[in-house]
Amino acid sequence: MHKLILMALATFGCTSQAVAQRADQNAARAAEDAFGVSYANESVGLYDEEDVRGFSPIDAGNVRIEGLYIDQQADLSYRIVDSSIIRVGLTAIDYPFPAPTGIADFRLPDAPAALVLSPRLNAGTFGDASIEFDVRAPIVGETLSAAGGVGLYRDNEWFGGTPKSFSGGISFRWRPAPDTEIIPFWSLDRTWSEEAVPTYFTNGAFVPPRVHDRRRYTGQDWATNTSRGSNTGVIARTKLGDWSLASGVFRSIYAVSRDRTTLWLDVDKEGTGTETVYAAPASRYASTSGELRVSRTFAEGPRLHRFHASVRARDQARLYGEAEAVGLSRRNIATRAPTAEPAFAFVERTPDDVRQVTGGIAYEGRWKGRGSLNIGVQKTDYRKHVRPPGRDGIVSRDRPWLFNLMASIDVASGLSAYAGVTRGLEESEVAPDIAVNRNAAPPALRTRQVDAGVRASLGKLQAAVGVFDVRKPYFNLDGANFYRRLGEVRHRGIEGSLSGDVTQFASLVAGAVLLDPRVTGELVEDGTIGARPVGTSRGRIVLALDVHPEGWRGSSFDVQVTRYGGSFADQANAVRLPSRPTVALGARHRLRLGRRDVIARVQVTNLFNTYRWIADSSEGLTYSSGRYVGFSLATDIKS
Repeated sequence: MHKLILMALATFGCTSQAVAQRADQNAARAAEDAFGVSYANESVGLYDEEDVRGFSPIDAGNVRIEGLYIDQQADLSYRIVDSSIIRVGLTAIDYPFPAPTGIADFRLPDAPAALVLSPRLNAGTFGDASIEFDVRAPIVGETLSAAGGVGLYRDNEWFGGTPKSFSGGISFRWRPAPDTEIIPFWSLDRTWSEEAVPTYFTNGAFVPPRVHDRRRYTGQDWATNTSRGSNTGVIARTKLGDWSLASGVFRSIYAVSRDRTTLWLDVDKEGTGTETVYAAPASRYASTSGELRVSRTFAEGPRLHRFHASVRARDQARLYGEAEAVGLSRRNIATRAPTAEPAFAFVERTPDDVRQVTGGIAYEGRWKGRGSLNIGVQKTDYRKHVRPPGRDGIVSRDRPWLFNLMASIDVASGLSAYAGVTRGLEESEVAPDIAVNRNAAPPALRTRQVDAGVRASLGKLQAAVGVFDVRKPYFNLDGANFYRRLGEVRHRGIEGSLSGDVTQFASLVAGAVLLDPRVTGELVEDGTIGARPVGTSRGRIVLALDVHPEGWRGSSFDVQVTRYGGSFADQANAVRLPSRPTVALGARHRLRLGRRDVIARVQVTNLFNTYRWIADSSEGLTYSSGRYVGFSLATDIKS
């Protein structure tokens, strides 16, 4: 591995010392709070792009690139993304048009001052391996620069799957004039030979027996998936005096050419179930979206005012088909029984499309030493058209007024309090694999959020505590396995964050969220379903500490403890999954290889090999990953 790194460095003939770029990315030291920050190879915090206060910003359509709206269908490649930040609670008070489910904001790389090459080799005890190579390069002084990279991955999974993938992309920053920049980008991700995570459905109020060999793949060799995702776009920004303009147009496509899912049905207490493969025809999800925003900012003594006028739009087209289920042998879930792939005769696929235009105006005000205010009003026009084969089309429309109001008060030096209310129109997650109407997407949902809290500066530490109440329509499977609205779900809770430098050589990220999720509606009142949503954790506690004494010359030690709260595995709320803690230990060591500074990284996740069952919203169960040791060698070379 050392030879591979040296060969990569020598190829480019660079001679100067490494500088802090990709190799030195450290989420725990960079985090401004405990609400969530991610880099290509690291993340830390309570939340991420898939889970904020028990909901998914990606499923809800609350994704931004450089603060601009995108209707994301394919994952954004970290070959072009520098980091992502979760905007929620007080962290969203300076953000125009916040969303009830929180916002996942992806940031592209800044313009580099010099050519920087960043190779990285990764390997792990599951047999996985990958190589990544990123470039940050000025092309024409400070006027034009490029950033991009490629990655090849053999992602051996914790359940025995062996997918392969490629990720690549490039972005440019062109500054034709002062205070003006244009940022085009493109990325591509391809995955093949990807086995789906086996999911287990029991025939009673219990969980399956423990699977002792978690690394043994028990599915069929042919039950694999092949997919391709791409994101293309251009961002343009300019500023003239008090006025500024920001715009972005994006095209996001996710296409699945081979779709196979393995479910174990009717699993009994002894661990015997029926292996069932769901095969679906090729599907495609594509969207053109974007935002145009005009802003004016001016100061009035100690007061700063900012006005926004925004138009967002999307044109989304989806094409998907019903899955054909094939029941295979009935046996113990820990065993394999290879069979030949049967022939599938897929029915005609279902197209649907969504067109939505949203216009809004917003005001942000700051009064130094007094507080801040964020007000926004939006009007949206939403139309969804589903055209099932052989049936009349289904059209749904909604034209609500949406608004947000958030205010903060500076109570004392370093102490502020805030409160806010937000109304939104958001997407719901699509129907799960086991649903009769698999992949069907409900119409957009009216959502609402109320939150409040305090934030304090404690020397080099930043602390925040808040309460929240988020409400949405509740969609899940009914007794006939049809995915539809069953009532309303409310997530009420309290969250806290403490982050910063506890000493000159130690950085802390600590956070906790205690959640009270609850479902209401007729089906709850008559006892058909329980009052708790399936698969929603009652909380999470995260503690991350990075120790980096000056005498270690860039080396460091880190520990992260995460405790997941309990949840219910069934709609009747008869099976409760207990909470479980996991511990990760890691270290970085700066060493010299061929006159280069190289960061060697080792991390052990799930140190104590904790085992837990995890339930999804459709009552499907999967088991957690076992102990894993990951290694990497990375460097940055500046010309």
